[in-house]
Amino acid sequence: MAKNEFSLMTPEQRRENGRKGGIASGEAKRKKRAMRETLDVLLAMPMKSGKFADIESIKNFAAIKGKNINVQEAMIISMLQRAMKGDVKAAEWIRDTAGQKPVESMNMNMNLPVFFEGEDELEE
Repeated sequence: MAKNEFSLMTPEQRRENGRKGGIASGEAKRKKRAMRETLDVLLAMPMKSGKFADIESIKNFAAIKGKNINVQEAMIISMLQRAMKGDVKAAEWIRDTAGQKPVESMNMNMNLPVFFEGEDELEE
């Protein structure tokens, strides 16, 4: 809808469109939450049936072979292996997921004088 079409609407039409937008937004949030919950369940599933291997008891990559780990752990191990083979995107994913993503910021420290209208009147 073009900006000028919105200004031609009555307040009731605007209210109704706002209500419809709110309903659509709520539905989109519910779908996104459901997908996230499904993904959480799938990531926690074991790779094979049987008892889970305690990931903290595994001391090296070679010891992982044949162990029953969950999908999320398998994905992380796969990304680590790709990163060790030189995959830059995998290395960035590992870094970012580990909470070491570099902060992109720009320091705009500029010392500019600030003048207020009527400043001379304040000094009197």
